[in-house]
Amino acid sequence: MLRHWQTFPGNFKGLVTQPAELDCGDYDLGGGLVVERKSATDFSLAIMDKRLFGEVGKLKSSFDQPIFIIEGDLYGGRFHTDPVVIREAIAWLTVGEGVPLVPSPGAEFSAELMYTMASQAQHGIGHPIVMRSGKPFDPVNGQRYLVEGLPGINENLARALLDRFGSAAAVFAASVDALAEVPGITPQAAGRMRKVLDAHWPGTRA
Repeated sequence: MLRHWQTFPGNFKGLVTQPAELDCGDYDLGGGLVVERKSATDFSLAIMDKRLFGEVGKLKSSFDQPIFIIEGDLYGGRFHTDPVVIREAIAWLTVGEGVPLVPSPGAEFSAELMYTMASQAQHGIGHPIVMRSGKPFDPVNGQRYLVEGLPGINENLARALLDRFGSAAAVFAASVDALAEVPGITPQAAGRMRKVLDAHWPGTRA
């Protein structure tokens, strides 16, 4: 990975790497993104020994957006994990936990992909994009849609927050301590939510 970045510096304009001991994850890309990079075999083993579930929980409590990059053929590993178990784990990871799983053919592709991810996370992509589409018009789904826009919040956590506070307005007004009382919301995640909600829009007076 590092060798690829160093071998082709012209492909990675402005890239600066900084070795660090991370509590979880393999690569901190900035902007709240962290990458957990696994081979297909290691991902299968993490499912079999249930290590994956603890890893995901720790990543989500420490970063706004964990991403899994899986290198190799996930369904052709030498351990022959039951494909049903793999599918269930992938569904849980992506749908239940809101953590993207990105396939990669190998280390070089992963290096190039992470450079692009880091660039967009830290500097944007250079032109406006639509963050979400299909905005709901009814009040119930509209409130869930608003709460899901908070960092690290998926549909299940949005429902839990709304069940606890009763409205999107109340969620947005809640303190860090109150947010952290909701099952699934860690103090770190609550702090990130509060930081976004309290941030001043550029160009306005503090």
